[in-house]
Amino acid sequence: MKDSLKRVLTGLAMLAGLALALLLRELTVYIFDAVLLAGLVFAVLEVMRATKAKDKGVKYHYLFGYFVVAYVVFFMGNMMSPAFGFLVHLAAQLVVLFVFLIYTFLMYYVDTSFIKQCRLKKTKIGKECFRVLLGYLKIIGYPAAFIYALFALNHFGPAAPTYKMFSLFALLLVFVISIATDTFAYLVGITLKGPKLCPKISPKKTWSGAVGGVFGGIIGAYSLMLFFSTSPAFDAFFRGVKGINVVAMQVLIVVIGLLGSVVAQFGDIFASWIKRKHGIKDFGKILPGHGGVMDRIDGHIACALFILMTMSIICFIL
Repeated sequence: MKDSLKRVLTGLAMLAGLALALLLRELTVYIFDAVLLAGLVFAVLEVMRATKAKDKGVKYHYLFGYFVVAYVVFFMGNMMSPAFGFLVHLAAQLVVLFVFLIYTFLMYYVDTSFIKQCRLKKTKIGKECFRVLLGYLKIIGYPAAFIYALFALNHFGPAAPTYKMFSLFALLLVFVISIATDTFAYLVGITLKGPKLCPKISPKKTWSGAVGGVFGGIIGAYSLMLFFSTSPAFDAFFRGVKGINVVAMQVLIVVIGLLGSVVAQFGDIFASWIKRKHGIKDFGKILPGHGGVMDRIDGHIACALFILMTMSIICFIL
């Protein structure tokens, strides 16, 4: 099977899977949480393998232990305070992360076998411990940032119908902007070509493709808004709850699409830089024609964080 056909078929399968997960989300939002957790496992394993984190002292059981504890706190926060769930989640995760890093720090100081090994290698314990902590932080902060941003959007705001529709819109906005950006950047780039955007990091990316990607992000976001505008609950949120008129809403979505696309492309370039730094082409091979899970969510990571911040401002400040 040709690589292009394999890529298209895998892409369609992923879109179908995403659509199914979002449909099942109507039964309970925790179904989508389960999908995100599964994706997190693959993403973390891929980043660990790519960066050779295990050889640098990062341990699987401590890493996944953190994710389990973080999600339990996340879940409990949502149960206790659904109206401000995402704020509880955000604060709780920061606390859990801080405690986890402190625990790891102490663990390496009281681990006698580790100390003995450092002495044999004449390595300063403090420096080695700091290096291990950075290894944990990189792996937690890179793929987990995307997953937990989507967790927060999945449980966004109160359980009222207006907020539930807004939450679905925010989730879809992450995927629509990122996918539209990738698609338009690829199509415009191979058609117009021209000067390279960052030849040392990603030789195939062009300035024409980057501009095309921005237009793709705007078109994707605006099209999604038009689709959701037919929903009374969505309209009630912007006009009734927030008092935003039609023109202001359209301008806002265009700006979000533009900035979201730029952010997504930066995320893509950052992922390319990591792969080039570690001498690998793809993070994994689980998705035929696409590489690994991280290869598919590289741009989505930055876009998800941007959308979370933007939606938080709209929901709780405006």
